[in-house]
Amino acid sequence: MNVEAFRQSIVHRRGWTLIELLTTVAILVVSSYVLIPYATSGDSSSGQSATRMVVTEILAAQMDAVATQGYRRIHFFEDGSGWCVEKLDSIQLADSFDFATANFADDIIESQGQGQQSIIRFTEDDRFSSITISKIQFDGEYLDVIFDPTGGIVASDGSPSTGGSVELWSGKFHWKIQMAPLTGKVTVVDFGGGA
Repeated sequence: MNVEAFRQSIVHRRGWTLIELLTTVAILVVSSYVLIPYATSGDSSSGQSATRMVVTEILAAQMDAVATQGYRRIHFFEDGSGWCVEKLDSIQLADSFDFATANFADDIIESQGQGQQSIIRFTEDDRFSSITISKIQFDGEYLDVIFDPTGGIVASDGSPSTGGSVELWSGKFHWKIQMAPLTGKVTVVDFGGGA
């Protein structure tokens, strides 16, 4: 077959072969079985968004502590509804969190209409109505993580922190956000939606 005959055979081709059609359909069917349950799950999507929001707020508080050469405390609410970021002085590290007297950090990331203060409550946002935070544990027993002026995490007595974690649930989907001792390095473990 010469080049001109080959070119004309391609030009006159008017459709797909049966094998090409069956292969395409098979790939689409397999892809839909794998992807659609995850893409359509509202709990999965809102949980992933909320997890990203928590991580973003943690990193923003850490960067703010470094930029301002101050202390920032992230306090997770005991009822699992959210968290807030508080500005601290070194003499306030051991003080218990008090919502009424807290000096909240400005929230340039996600204000949710709360006066631009860094207070996030999932119960006040329809996007995250199914989200809960549980198993909050820093330095063995606290609901808070404190960043020092170098960006590291410290315990309430100013000593290096032993780290900690929080778990975020959205329906049957589950993520664990961990913070490494001393450095505050953030990692996320996705446990998925298994039983």
